[in-house]
Amino acid sequence: MKAEGHKKKAEEIKKSLKKLLPDERGANVVAIVELTYGTVQHLIAYGMEKKHRRHLNTHVGLCKELRNLGEDRIAEIFETIETFRHGRWYGGKGNGDIVKKCVELIDKVEEWVK
Repeated sequence: MKAEGHKKKAEEIKKSLKKLLPDERGANVVAIVELTYGTVQHLIAYGMEKKHRRHLNTHVGLCKELRNLGEDRIAEIFETIETFRHGRWYGGKGNGDIVKKCVELIDKVEEWVK
């Protein structure tokens, strides 16, 4: 996928995410984390292309590639979201505070893309 396709996909997923917010009771935590993961993955691909003229079309090896490019902070953000994802999707954790953190992390990646 080309960089603009990643940007468009991130925007599309984020629109879906906004339909679940706010989520004070944490009823949609799993879906919010999954949508955050997808949004951030596409934003990172777009940002990598914009900043480094290359990107990955998959999450496999993404953190390693980010670190190779000196983008440690963005790698850490993606790793945090992966941790949230494993805890909610594969485990039984649910937490309304995670929703707020997901929104904050998307904002940080969007700021990085600019």
